[in-house]
Amino acid sequence: MTTTLILGASGFLGREVRPVFAARGPVVGVSSRGGPGLEQVDIRDASALGDLCRRVQPESVLLLAAYREPDFCEDHPEEARRLNVEPARTLRACLPLETHLTLISTDYVFDGLQPPYHETSPRHAVSVYGQTKCEAEDVLADRPNTLVLRVPLLIGGGPTLKDCGFIGQIVETLRRPERQVQDDVLVRFPTWTRDVAAALAFLVGRRAEGTFHYSGLQGGTRYHWMGETARALGLPAAHLEPSRDVVVRRAVRPLNSQLTPDKIRALGYTRFTDVARVVQTVMAELGGR
Repeated sequence: MTTTLILGASGFLGREVRPVFAARGPVVGVSSRGGPGLEQVDIRDASALGDLCRRVQPESVLLLAAYREPDFCEDHPEEARRLNVEPARTLRACLPLETHLTLISTDYVFDGLQPPYHETSPRHAVSVYGQTKCEAEDVLADRPNTLVLRVPLLIGGGPTLKDCGFIGQIVETLRRPERQVQDDVLVRFPTWTRDVAAALAFLVGRRAEGTFHYSGLQGGTRYHWMGETARALGLPAAHLEPSRDVVVRRAVRPLNSQLTPDKIRALGYTRFTDVARVVQTVMAELGGR
């Protein structure tokens, strides 16, 4: 049976990916923090990562670990490259060419000025985060048996509302009754981590190579998604006001970096869960907390 090595197995995406692949065969999950059933390895350490790969000898490797917060990357570019780029370089050097390798990349490799974006669209990252992902893609660009999966804003659940990322932030905001102004400029395509896990299993199971896009099909601003979440959960939203001024943050965000998932759909993958259903599922699994 195929052994899969998952790097970043305890992260926001990794905790959904791990059980999907474990149902298909042996899995070695790795986290910098360790945890039940996980190996504790700092994959920024090239020697430690190389030793791990030689010991496990996986048939498939999923590189999910990354610094995903754009403002952190903007403030710490060298540290961002230590995790977002260097492990890809190490894996390229230490893995046999027959080992299938998957890199999770991002819509932030695009500037968001000419959507929608296909896999062959010219990249133009406007932040350090996007630049590091471009660099990691370039490191692996001509390696055989290599898959790059670009995804946009990930949404999903967690053990607590605070661990639920975008959904948790929106629900907490909706529950605060004071007037709040929300961005109504930047367009995002929220995509369920559980759908991405299934897409990864679909592609890796076929040993797909090259670059693929996977994205939710619905786009909207933060103000839009707050309204949709309010309707899905029966919460009030009258205290929210739209803002047409882009919020200035340390890292520039693309205006609309919509990814076109036509390539994966052409292979037969059709799972694209409606955002309202994702929100309802996440909150139901939290018991409404």
